[in-house]
Amino acid sequence: MAAAEIIAAASTAANSADVTVAAGTPLTVCLKGWDATAKVYILIKDDAAAYNIVGQITAYAPSTLISAPGVYRFTRVAGGTCGVFSA
Repeated sequence: MAAAEIIAAASTAANSADVTVAAGTPLTVCLKGWDATAKVYILIKDDAAAYNIVGQITAYAPSTLISAPGVYRFTRVAGGTCGVFSA
């Protein structure tokens, strides 16, 4: 899979569109254009269509690998500057 923008870099609160991770197709997500206060929550959509926080990426841990299949959303916390992309 080619790199793709999930959230454009900015400092306002923002939610991404849904990102689907298929079984057997892990997804690496990373911050871009970040400062020391950047924080993005990783949420998974449950069977009732509610989003639940399952992790975060920050300036101190700017990337993670999502290997569990599901529908995910990324939420940038206001104040810190960053964007999110998949690699």
